[in-house]
Amino acid sequence: MIRLPFRIFGFFLVVAGFVALVIDGTRSIAGQRLIATEVSDTWRAVHFDSLTRAEAWLREAAPPWVWDPVLISLIGLPVAAVGLGLGAVLMWIGRSRAPQIGVVGRR
Repeated sequence: MIRLPFRIFGFFLVVAGFVALVIDGTRSIAGQRLIATEVSDTWRAVHFDSLTRAEAWLREAAPPWVWDPVLISLIGLPVAAVGLGLGAVLMWIGRSRAPQIGVVGRR
Protein backbone atom coordinates (compact mmCIF):
# COMPACT_ATOMS: atom_id res chain seq x y z
CA MET A 1 0.00 0.00 0.00
CA ILE A 2 2.80 2.43 0.85
CA ARG A 3 4.73 1.48 -2.28
CA LEU A 4 2.32 3.20 -4.65
CA PRO A 5 2.97 6.76 -3.35
CA PHE A 6 6.72 6.14 -3.59
CA ARG A 7 6.36 5.05 -7.20
CA ILE A 8 4.08 7.94 -8.13
CA PHE A 9 6.27 10.59 -6.47
CA GLY A 10 9.37 8.97 -7.95
CA PHE A 11 7.80 9.02 -11.40
CA PHE A 12 7.01 12.73 -11.10
CA LEU A 13 10.57 13.44 -9.96
CA VAL A 14 11.98 11.52 -12.93
CA VAL A 15 9.70 13.50 -15.26
CA ALA A 16 10.76 16.79 -13.63
CA GLY A 17 14.42 15.76 -13.90
CA PHE A 18 13.98 14.94 -17.57
CA VAL A 19 12.26 18.28 -18.21
CA ALA A 20 15.13 20.07 -16.45
CA LEU A 21 17.59 18.08 -18.57
CA VAL A 22 15.84 19.16 -21.77
CA ILE A 23 15.70 22.80 -20.65
CA ASP A 24 19.40 22.80 -19.66
CA GLY A 25 20.28 21.05 -22.92
CA THR A 26 18.42 23.65 -24.93
CA ARG A 27 20.12 26.47 -23.04
CA SER A 28 23.49 24.79 -23.52
CA ILE A 29 22.99 24.48 -27.26
CA ALA A 30 21.80 28.08 -27.57
CA GLY A 31 24.61 29.43 -25.39
CA GLN A 32 27.27 27.15 -26.94
CA ARG A 33 28.50 26.15 -23.48
CA LEU A 34 27.43 23.73 -20.77
CA ILE A 35 24.68 25.19 -18.61
CA ALA A 36 23.28 23.26 -15.63
CA THR A 37 20.64 24.81 -13.40
CA GLU A 38 21.40 24.25 -9.72
CA VAL A 39 18.83 23.23 -7.12
CA SER A 40 19.44 26.49 -5.24
CA ASP A 41 18.59 28.55 -8.35
CA THR A 42 15.36 26.63 -8.86
CA TRP A 43 14.50 26.89 -5.16
CA ARG A 44 15.06 30.65 -5.26
CA ALA A 45 12.89 30.95 -8.37
CA VAL A 46 10.04 28.97 -6.82
CA HIS A 47 10.09 30.50 -3.33
CA PHE A 48 12.97 32.70 -2.26
CA ASP A 49 11.89 33.24 1.35
CA SER A 50 11.75 29.55 2.20
CA LEU A 51 15.40 29.06 1.26
CA THR A 52 16.53 31.86 3.55
CA ARG A 53 14.25 30.57 6.34
CA ALA A 54 15.57 27.04 5.95
CA GLU A 55 19.14 28.30 6.11
CA ALA A 56 18.46 30.36 9.23
CA TRP A 57 16.65 27.50 10.94
CA LEU A 58 19.38 24.97 10.14
CA ARG A 59 22.16 27.28 11.29
CA GLU A 60 20.33 27.71 14.58
CA ALA A 61 18.99 24.18 15.21
CA ALA A 62 21.57 21.86 13.64
CA PRO A 63 25.32 21.44 14.06
CA PRO A 64 27.39 23.89 11.98
CA TRP A 65 28.60 21.23 9.55
CA VAL A 66 25.05 20.41 8.39
CA TRP A 67 24.51 23.61 6.43
CA ASP A 68 27.96 24.56 5.20
CA PRO A 69 29.56 21.49 3.71
CA VAL A 70 26.59 19.12 3.45
CA LEU A 71 23.57 21.09 2.29
CA ILE A 72 25.54 23.66 0.32
CA SER A 73 26.95 20.76 -1.69
CA LEU A 74 23.52 19.21 -2.19
CA ILE A 75 21.75 22.37 -3.32
CA GLY A 76 24.65 23.07 -5.67
CA LEU A 77 23.91 19.93 -7.69
CA PRO A 78 22.11 20.15 -11.04
CA VAL A 79 18.33 19.89 -10.85
CA ALA A 80 18.26 17.22 -13.56
CA ALA A 81 20.66 14.95 -11.66
CA VAL A 82 18.79 15.35 -8.38
CA GLY A 83 15.38 14.78 -9.97
CA LEU A 84 16.47 11.76 -11.98
CA GLY A 85 18.49 10.26 -9.13
CA LEU A 86 16.01 10.80 -6.32
CA GLY A 87 13.12 9.73 -8.55
CA ALA A 88 14.92 6.53 -9.51
CA VAL A 89 15.61 5.74 -5.84
CA LEU A 90 11.98 6.33 -4.87
CA MET A 91 10.76 4.19 -7.76
CA TRP A 92 13.19 1.47 -6.69
CA ILE A 93 11.92 1.63 -3.10
CA GLY A 94 8.33 1.39 -4.34
CA ARG A 95 8.91 -1.45 -6.80
CA SER A 96 6.78 -4.58 -6.68
CA ARG A 97 8.32 -7.55 -5.01
CA ALA A 98 9.42 -10.44 -7.17
CA PRO A 99 7.16 -13.48 -6.93
CA GLN A 100 8.62 -16.22 -4.80
CA ILE A 101 8.96 -19.62 -6.39
CA GLY A 102 6.85 -22.27 -4.71
CA VAL A 103 4.57 -19.88 -2.82
CA VAL A 104 0.93 -20.46 -3.69
CA GLY A 105 -0.66 -17.29 -2.33
CA ARG A 106 0.13 -14.14 -0.46
CA ARG A 107 0.20 -14.10 3.29
